[in-house]
Amino acid sequence: MQPLRGYQETIDGLRRKLYLGFGAALAVLLGLLWMGLTWGLRALRGLSQELDQVEAGVRDSLSEEHPSELLRLTDSLNRLLRSEREQRIRYRDSLDDLAHSLKTPLAVLQGVSENIAKRTEDVEQAWVLQSQIERMSQQIGYQLQRASLRKSGLVRHHVMLRPVVESLCNTLDKVYRDKQVKATLDLPEHCQVHMEEGALLEMLGNLLENAYRLCLSEVRVSFTRSADGDELCVEDDGPGVPQSQRARILERGERLDRQNPGQGIGLAVVKDIIESYGAQLTLGDSPLGGAAFRIHFLAQ
Repeated sequence: MQPLRGYQETIDGLRRKLYLGFGAALAVLLGLLWMGLTWGLRALRGLSQELDQVEAGVRDSLSEEHPSELLRLTDSLNRLLRSEREQRIRYRDSLDDLAHSLKTPLAVLQGVSENIAKRTEDVEQAWVLQSQIERMSQQIGYQLQRASLRKSGLVRHHVMLRPVVESLCNTLDKVYRDKQVKATLDLPEHCQVHMEEGALLEMLGNLLENAYRLCLSEVRVSFTRSADGDELCVEDDGPGVPQSQRARILERGERLDRQNPGQGIGLAVVKDIIESYGAQLTLGDSPLGGAAFRIHFLAQ
C-alpha cells in the first residue's frame, strides 16, 4: 500500500503542476489578447475621431499616421472624400455655366417680346412670350438654388440660430414696416442648427417672408429639443392653409398667396434643403391662428 500512496502523491503533484501551468498559460494568452484588442481598438478610435473631425469640417482628409493594417482603408476613404468634393464642385460649376450661357438668349427673347408688345395687334402674344421667359428664368434660379444649398457631402456644419433669425426679422421689419409685425423669438441663447449658414438663411428667409406677408400682426419662431431630435417652428396669425391644400402646397409651382406674382418655388426650395439634411418639414395649424411650418431634425 505504501508504494501506491507514493504514486498517488506523485500523480497529485503532477496534476497540480499541470493546473498551474495551464492556468499561467491561459492568463498569458488572455493578457496578450487584451493587449491586442486594446491596441486595435485604440487605432480604430483614432480613425473614428478623425472621421468626426472631417464631418465637422475641421479637416479635409484622414492622416496617414495609422497602422499598416488600416492604411488601405484610410486611403480608400481619402479617395472617396476627394472624389465627392471634386464632383460637387464640378456639379455646381456646370450649373453656373449653364445659367450664364442661358442669360444671353433669355435677354434677347426679353428684348424681342418688348418690341412685339409695342404693336397693338401682338400684345397678347407678347404677354405669353414674356410670361414664359419669366418662368424659364425662375426655373433656372430654382435649380441653381437647389444645387448650391443642399447639404455638402459628409461635412456637418453648425450655425448659431438666434443671430440668423434676428438678422432676418430686422430686415423684414423694415420691409413690412406698415404692418407693425410683432416677432416673438422663443429661442435658447446658444442653440445651434446642423446646417450650412447659406442654406439656413435661404430656408428661414423663405419661411419668415411668407409669415410676415400673410400674418395679421404676429409671427413667432421657436426651437425645442427632445430625445427624438430638435424642432424649429415658424408660425403666424394669418389665414392659415386649409387641410385639403397642405399636401400640395409644398410642391413646386404651388403658392400660398396667389394675389402676388411669382412661380411658387420658394417653399419647394425650402423642402429640398430640409430633406437634403435628413430633416422633415410639416405644415399644420398654429395656436396663433395661422399656419405653422415645423422642421424636425433627427437626433444626431
